[in-house]
Amino acid sequence: MPEQPILKSHRRPGIETTVVSVGTVKFGDGSYPVIAGPMAVESEEQILAAARLVAENGGSILRAGTYLAGSSPYAYRGLGSEALWMLEHAGRETRLPVSTEVLEPDHIDVVAGHVDIIEVGPDNMQNFVLLRAVGATNRPVIVHRASAATIDEWLLAAEYVLDAGNEAVVLCERGSRGFDPRTTDTLDISAIPTVQRMSHLPVIVDPSPTAGHPELVQPLALAARSAGADGLVVPFHPDPSDALAGNGSHLDPDRFAALMDALGIPSLRDEIDRIDRQVIRLLGRRLRSSIDIAKIKAARELAMRSPDREAELIEEMRQDAAAVGMDPGYAEELMDVVLRHSRAAQADAVGRAQESDAG
Repeated sequence: MPEQPILKSHRRPGIETTVVSVGTVKFGDGSYPVIAGPMAVESEEQILAAARLVAENGGSILRAGTYLAGSSPYAYRGLGSEALWMLEHAGRETRLPVSTEVLEPDHIDVVAGHVDIIEVGPDNMQNFVLLRAVGATNRPVIVHRASAATIDEWLLAAEYVLDAGNEAVVLCERGSRGFDPRTTDTLDISAIPTVQRMSHLPVIVDPSPTAGHPELVQPLALAARSAGADGLVVPFHPDPSDALAGNGSHLDPDRFAALMDALGIPSLRDEIDRIDRQVIRLLGRRLRSSIDIAKIKAARELAMRSPDREAELIEEMRQDAAAVGMDPGYAEELMDVVLRHSRAAQADAVGRAQESDAG
């Protein structure tokens, strides 16, 4: 029997969660981006209104259907390529990356030309020709779990995208078909930590298949975040009563605003969190470098402190601050703190080194 290959989607020692970037939005870095928008682009006015509300409330990515497939041949079929133009324009207008589902391999090139991230829907989760085709693009891909798929089948579907050379894959849990008529699909919260234990790919959640119950979206979104999900997909429409597509689970503007407030994750807050973590990492690198310099000075019997160098550095920081619209005094206060802690760390490191040498 031939040896089974190691699956690219599986977690292995030394491999952390893959961070998938969509512009400035990141999945898998500890943030919780929200992808939101209507089930379908219906008009330029509708998608622009949706985009503006998504942006105003802190959403990270605008999503809408362009080519649609439904259980009924008489349902709204979408505007196709015209919808792609509208979606792209709405994203540019609001500075949001955009996402849509692709249904057929023949559509992939035109879809990839207009959107920032491509989705493979649950009905196509095992359409292996489509999976390989989206894997050949340079766009990140969301692979939605089919309602009757096991976790292993879901990961194997993602494997087709990875094997085609595309490593920017996000998994989306959206519920498994159940038997209770009050919820068409049951969101599998346990799948989030299970998949994260098995795979390095980020996992997001779409609670909308709990059909016809928009009031269920918020508690499920909060539950998914608590379970460690890497993001959220939210069905949102500026006027759900007039929606041409969807299963009745669109959030209206008030519910969407309430959800975003409950999550406490407007995109600017996520950006601030990421910047704060970067600041700490950079300060740590700076501190280590200053300690190394102190050791070299001590070995050469040079003076530890250089007041002229510090004054020059502070003046440069004041000028840089003014150039980006920051109060120069604020920058000077920050540098005073940084330099004070740097001098203390240098003195401590040199003192310990001298004690070690003496011993």
